Amino acid sequence: MIRELLRFSPLSEGSLAPALSLTADEGTWIKLRDFEGHLNVVLYFFKDGEIPETARLLRDLNANRQQFEALETAIFGVCAKRTDQLRALRDALGLDFYLIYDPLAVTSRSFGASGRVRPYCKDTVFVIGKDQHVAFSERGQPTVEQVLSAAANLQGVIAPDADQAVDTSAGDEPTKSAIREPGTGPARVIEIDPTKAEEMLDEEDSLYILVDVRTVSEFESDRSPQAIHMPVDEVTHRYHELGQTDHLIFVCQSGGRSAQAAEFMCSIGSSEIYNVIGGMSSWEGDRESGPVGG
Repeated sequence: MIRELLRFSPLSEGSLAPALSLTADEGTWIKLRDFEGHLNVVLYFFKDGEIPETARLLRDLNANRQQFEALETAIFGVCAKRTDQLRALRDALGLDFYLIYDPLAVTSRSFGASGRVRPYCKDTVFVIGKDQHVAFSERGQPTVEQVLSAAANLQGVIAPDADQAVDTSAGDEPTKSAIREPGTGPARVIEIDPTKAEEMLDEEDSLYILVDVRTVSEFESDRSPQAIHMPVDEVTHRYHELGQTDHLIFVCQSGGRSAQAAEFMCSIGSSEIYNVIGGMSSWEGDRESGPVGG
C-alpha cells in the first residue's frame, strides 16, 4: 500500500509538457518553450550517470546524435546533480549534448520524473514534439531505436537504424544542432566561508538571512543563533516564508545540501545567493542548541 502511494507516474503521451527553464552544465540557459515550432526535444531525466545502464543510454543517444539532428530533434540529459558534477560526467562519457541541472528535481517532479519523497530525478525518457506535447514517455531506459522511432513519427518519416547514417528524403543537409542563442542565464551561487558569512550577517542594517537546511535533529543539536530553519526538501515550497528571495545565505553541515538549496533559488531568478562552504562543521561563531523557542 505504501509503495503504491509513493509511485509517481510520468506524464502520459499527448500531455502538454510543463515549462522547463534550467541551466546546462556549461551555463547555457535551456528553455523548452524556445524550441516550440522549431525542434522536437528528447529529455532524459536520470538519477546518476555512473549507473551502468544510465551511462550506456547516454552514450547511445550521443552516438546517434546526427540521426536525431536529421530528424530535427535536440537531446538533453536532466539530473539533480550540480553543474560541476554534470560537466565531469559529460567529459567522462564524451557527450556532445548538454546535461541540464535540475536543483532539488523540481522540474523533474512536474514531469512525473522524480522521487516522490527524495529530490532526485528518476530515469525517464520523453520525446517532446514541436507543438510541446509529449509524443513518447517511458520510465527506465528504453532503446535508442524506440526513441528514434518516436522522433521519426513526429517528422512523418521512417525511423533510421541506430548508428546508421540518415538519408533525408529531400536530400538536405542534416539539421544543425539548433539551440538558439541563450538569454542571460540565472545568477550563480556565490560560495563563501563561515567567517565571511558571519561578517555579512553582522553588517549594520544587514539585508542577509541565514537559512539552515539541515534536519530538525541537526538544527536543534547545534546551530547559529541567527539561523532560520528550513529543511532542504522543503525549500522549494516554503521559500516564500523567508519574506525575500535575494540576499540569502544557505548553510548545512558541510556545504552540500545548502548548495542544492542555493542553486534552486538561483534557478527561479534570485540573486545575491550564498552557500557556506564547510557549513556548521567549520562554523566559528556563536552557537546554541535545544528545541526552537525552548
